[in-house]
Amino acid sequence: MRLTSRGRERLTPLLLLLMVLALLAVLLAAVTVTTGCSRSATAAPAGTSLGETGGSELVTRVVLSGSDLGLAFGSEPEVTSPAAVLISLDSGQTLYERNAHKRMRMASTTKIMTAVLVLEKMDLKERVKVSTKAASTYEPKAWVRAGDVLTVDELLYALLVRSANAAAVALAEACSGSVETFVAEMNRKAAELGMRDTQFANPHGLDDDAHYSTAADMAVLGRYAMEDERFRRYVSTRTYELALPGRSPLLLSNTNKLVHEYPWVTGVKTGSTPKAEQCLVAAGRRDQVEVLSVVLGQPVSDLCFEESRKLLEYGLSQRRRVVLLAKGAVVAEAPLPYRFDETLKLVATEGVELEVGAREEVEVDFSVPGDLALPVQAGQVCGEVRVKVDGKLLKTVPLAATVSAGVPTLAAKIRYGFASIGRWVSGIF
Repeated sequence: MRLTSRGRERLTPLLLLLMVLALLAVLLAAVTVTTGCSRSATAAPAGTSLGETGGSELVTRVVLSGSDLGLAFGSEPEVTSPAAVLISLDSGQTLYERNAHKRMRMASTTKIMTAVLVLEKMDLKERVKVSTKAASTYEPKAWVRAGDVLTVDELLYALLVRSANAAAVALAEACSGSVETFVAEMNRKAAELGMRDTQFANPHGLDDDAHYSTAADMAVLGRYAMEDERFRRYVSTRTYELALPGRSPLLLSNTNKLVHEYPWVTGVKTGSTPKAEQCLVAAGRRDQVEVLSVVLGQPVSDLCFEESRKLLEYGLSQRRRVVLLAKGAVVAEAPLPYRFDETLKLVATEGVELEVGAREEVEVDFSVPGDLALPVQAGQVCGEVRVKVDGKLLKTVPLAATVSAGVPTLAAKIRYGFASIGRWVSGIF
């Protein structure tokens, strides 16, 4: 069909009107982009928009307490032992204490440090010849002879399951050449771990006025030792059959009664001497929560185990492990300018999982730019999540864009304007 000049005259105003409407649509879209709001499935910041220049930071805070997670405050257990402490193995936080920093004898819980040094320095398959000095070290019941050859692995079972003093000396001599050198290394390791109120005089824990520690320091040592899965294997063993040269096998039974009686107990070490009385470092795990207790100087053996059990059960009842944020979770969304039904998603680059106590408060701050500047590349960090427990910063997780988004061209803006008019007209008719 051909247009007459009169027809073209009638069409020209219509084209001008459409161009004006398109320009208005582009301007309206620009205003919408500047003030658009983000949405989130995880209580993320509202108000995020995308533009060609950056803007202010938007922060949304979520506060959780132990009661929000179903944890109820429990009464602290009654403890009569001269010194005791309970900590979280995950964070090291103190959950209960009684004279925790009082210097006291620690008996055979000393062997935790002996095992730590041996595991860090020696091959478990290495063979050790038991010296006369080692074989003659005091034991409630003799079990080894001078000249016996055992592996480091076998000696560690004797050390940590039977609590063998001869094994402590044999390992010290094999590890460092002499007991004296080994003890110096024990004290250096204690200083390295921050055990300021601890001094070792031997590798087994027999009474010595120069040999002492505190419940708090032994908790630090126990927590460090439990980071090694090999150590965990030894201290959680109920019984072990040890082959001795030219003799019948010796059945070693764990001196920690809690390991035998409660499947959730994971270790760790007993101790008992005339002057130190009954001592126990114990650990328990339930529902991915693990706690560690220390009891020193308890005169009654059964009460030492009972109070340790009560401490562990109290700690496990007061804590829960939760996933606050999953890796890849969408934390914030911003509408892409000059595009219909398209958003830029910001996701967590790593997950956040932590232990929460009944008396603790968790703050989660979601922080994103109020006006996110374009262009944005896929994987670009565009915000962060900050997690605090009782006001202390625990972890910061970056938020990254899932896709790239470039600066809209003029042509894209015009196309968007015409498309907006089309949608508007369709809405009318």
